[in-house]
Amino acid sequence: MQEFAKIAIFPIPDMVAFPGTVVPLHVFEPRYRKMVEESVARNQMIAVCNIEKQISPAKKNSSLQEVLTSNQATYQPRTIFSAGFCNPPEKTKDGRLYVTIHIAQRYKLIEEIQTLPYRIAKCSELHDDSTDSEALKPLQTKIVNSLTMLTSLESPPQVNDFDRVSWLSVDPISFSFKIFQLLRFDSETMQTLLEMTNPKQRLNTISEILNQI
Repeated sequence: MQEFAKIAIFPIPDMVAFPGTVVPLHVFEPRYRKMVEESVARNQMIAVCNIEKQISPAKKNSSLQEVLTSNQATYQPRTIFSAGFCNPPEKTKDGRLYVTIHIAQRYKLIEEIQTLPYRIAKCSELHDDSTDSEALKPLQTKIVNSLTMLTSLESPPQVNDFDRVSWLSVDPISFSFKIFQLLRFDSETMQTLLEMTNPKQRLNTISEILNQI
């Protein structure tokens, strides 16, 4: 029997998160502050996801006080996203929250079960196709080599900070997600990569993009 998870949805334009990465967020809207606090209290996961479209715009030229006391733009989230658990938030004097979400897994939105003040959805895990991980090692090495070369060309002082050995020791399938702690492509490309369930295709695409830079 397929298991489902109830996940709070945090839609952010152009934001695509991958399993194995850590997402720091500055949360100021009342509904999402409430979402964070309630999710931490319930030990409920939060999905950080890209958007399908804007449903209603934010008020223009809002003051800081207005931003902190009223909800801003409303978005329709994508149906494939990643989620994880949130650390207890750091709260400022004016109520804003600084949080860190440890992204654990990909999910597919099955059914929205709460809309206000924020979305909660019933979701199912999105799994990769069965793959021989060892067969992906050459692709992983190719990507690490490309990143080493790009770093040496664009930011020579940071070459020593790029831990080549550690990245090569990561399981190739996990690597295909975790590498996005360092990499950033345009959001549509990243969304496409997130939705892929073929690890070899995902690694091939990453490698091809890096070769074009």
